[in-house]
Amino acid sequence: MAPNRRRNRNYILAVASLLVIVVAAIVTAGCTSGTSTPGAVVGVSWTLDSYLAGNGTLVPVLPETEVSARFDDDGKVTGSAGCNGYGGDYQLDGTALSVSSVAQTLKLCLEPEGIMEQEARFIDLLGSAAEFRIEDERLIITDTEGIDLLFFVKGAAPAALAGTSWTLASLAGEDGATVPVLAGTTVTAAFDADGRVGGSAGCNHYSADYTAAGADLSIGSAVRTEMYCMDPPGVMEQEDRYLALLTEVSSYRVEGDLLILADREGADLLVFDRVVRTPDLPLVGTDWVLDAYSTGGDAISSLVSGTTITAKFAADGTVTGNSGCNHYGGEYSLDGTELSVSSLYSTLMYCNQPQGVMEQENRYLNLLKSAAGYRIDGDRLDLLDEAGTALLSYRAERADRS
Repeated sequence: MAPNRRRNRNYILAVASLLVIVVAAIVTAGCTSGTSTPGAVVGVSWTLDSYLAGNGTLVPVLPETEVSARFDDDGKVTGSAGCNGYGGDYQLDGTALSVSSVAQTLKLCLEPEGIMEQEARFIDLLGSAAEFRIEDERLIITDTEGIDLLFFVKGAAPAALAGTSWTLASLAGEDGATVPVLAGTTVTAAFDADGRVGGSAGCNHYSADYTAAGADLSIGSAVRTEMYCMDPPGVMEQEDRYLALLTEVSSYRVEGDLLILADREGADLLVFDRVVRTPDLPLVGTDWVLDAYSTGGDAISSLVSGTTITAKFAADGTVTGNSGCNHYGGEYSLDGTELSVSSLYSTLMYCNQPQGVMEQENRYLNLLKSAAGYRIDGDRLDLLDEAGTALLSYRAERADRS
């Protein structure tokens, strides 16, 4: 009987050891499933799905609102609180998370009902953060007692900017308050696939380099034409403010038909309405009016006040127009988007008013002869040099133009 007892004892020990291993594996799995490394939080755009209400129940985010958070590797957290942009500092230590120095913009939103109460609750809960964990690609933030406060899901990648056009609706004033665009002015931004953004700044045309990566966006200093507009009053101050704000942009988000550009602190700087892109007009047969021309390098100039320069490319291969003082004509050839102009001639008038008109005319005709290609975007035409730099920028003449 003794050998049997030994075999039973060995069997029991083996089973017990196996159970210990299984239990240890289960415990280990349970401990790791609800935790995450700090790197899993940083650099990801998170969208709030639900949060802990004041009565202790979990409630979903209001329909038609978006609350977001992005923890960048510089220790800053930014996003939208639903109505206002916000920004603050954060610290990570393992799964410990703390958020401090949260600041918001000061807009008041009335729709949907309850949005401001939701925003206040979110900011309060974010400031109470003590720990985080990631479960099934959801970010869950808890307080010091381990109570779940905020449930985020990974936000969808922001819509691409390239190929989109926008009209400015409002901008941040010097005091940070949002102000609408002046009545009677139009400020636009069109982002192309080559990393350039441009449009009308209200009086002058402008262009600048931009870089977009994820939700991050940076815009360089703009070059613009040199017109001075007096109507409506304040248009030049608005233009200067707009171009200055562009250089402060650090991130963007698209909410429906709105494009919102924010600074490093998450404060909204510029809010645009989407523009439905108009079909490209044909090069041939359209009456084009010059808006601006290159003066060398990245410098561009608007026309001398009181002058008009035009171009019309006919189906028979001729180009004609007015160069500011004289009428001109010539021949052109096309090969895809390649364009060349030759055999230019003009009438021989001399205009001494307005000042600079003849120098402008000479510059225009020389640039026209230098064209190597063209680009059309809706109702705008650029004639380009061999490097793809715009030499001459036109707009389509309106049918109601007198």
